[in-house]
Amino acid sequence: MRYEKVKVTRDTNTVHNRAVPSWEIPMLEWVFDEGNVVRLGEFVTPVHGKLINREYPSAVDELDRLTKVYGSDPKSGVPHAFSVYGNARAGVRTLQKMIDDAKAADREAIAADELLN
Repeated sequence: MRYEKVKVTRDTNTVHNRAVPSWEIPMLEWVFDEGNVVRLGEFVTPVHGKLINREYPSAVDELDRLTKVYGSDPKSGVPHAFSVYGNARAGVRTLQKMIDDAKAADREAIAADELLN
């Protein structure tokens, strides 16, 4: 599974470079505002730590993970993940489509890389 590198600007003094699954980028844009998340156009396959050989998650598990990681709106209590992907089955379907799209893009990148080598 490939991760896309992004630069997240929290404020003028705090900038993070992270590698995240492509379907997680809309989540970052929601939490940090769209202009504060810049796609760097680089993709990596992590080979260290807990990310090694990570399989594509099921949409249900991933929606649960994103809900836990990014939390909820303090005023309404609505999880940010639901605001980005949708509630219940609609959210799972949307997220599953994004995961499937990432799988297809990864397969295409691997095939293109094999043609070059």
